[in-house]
Amino acid sequence: MAVEWGTCSSPVGPLTLVECPEGPLVVEFPRRAARLPWIERITAHRGPVQVGPGPCAATTAWLDRFFAGQPEPFPWPEYLSAWLPPSPGQEAVWRAICEIPFGETRSYQEIARRARRHPRVAGQLTGSNHLAILIPCHRVVGADGALVGYGGGVSRKRKLLNHELRAAGLRLR
Repeated sequence: MAVEWGTCSSPVGPLTLVECPEGPLVVEFPRRAARLPWIERITAHRGPVQVGPGPCAATTAWLDRFFAGQPEPFPWPEYLSAWLPPSPGQEAVWRAICEIPFGETRSYQEIARRARRHPRVAGQLTGSNHLAILIPCHRVVGADGALVGYGGGVSRKRKLLNHELRAAGLRLR
């Protein structure tokens, strides 16, 4: 089995990508990606794998469509459990996040309720998402709608949400 890694440019800055034959494993901002022990986690779970640079074609194509304003929903990556298994809490929270439609937001409290977790726990689990943009944690906001807590920084969160609003044909007043 081979795992590819690479980087891509995006309107919100460079992204570090990791892709297995089934699809994306990591989409992260470089500073966060450097702290994510993805190689160690994969090899601990699967044993030795061949890791090398590559185009991460499926991930790049999905991101290209997203940033072109032609997003496709990212289906829950069932293969993730074979590569970088999320904890039951992570899976519950991340699945709830995947249900947020393009161009919309939900509060951490709403995500917590759907995932049956305490809001603070849901916030921590949201922050552990290593598939940024694909599992759209940028769509999770504070109870009052404030843009809070994003691993890529609040300014990137704002850019991603503004992009989605423009692509959906909506405007802020």
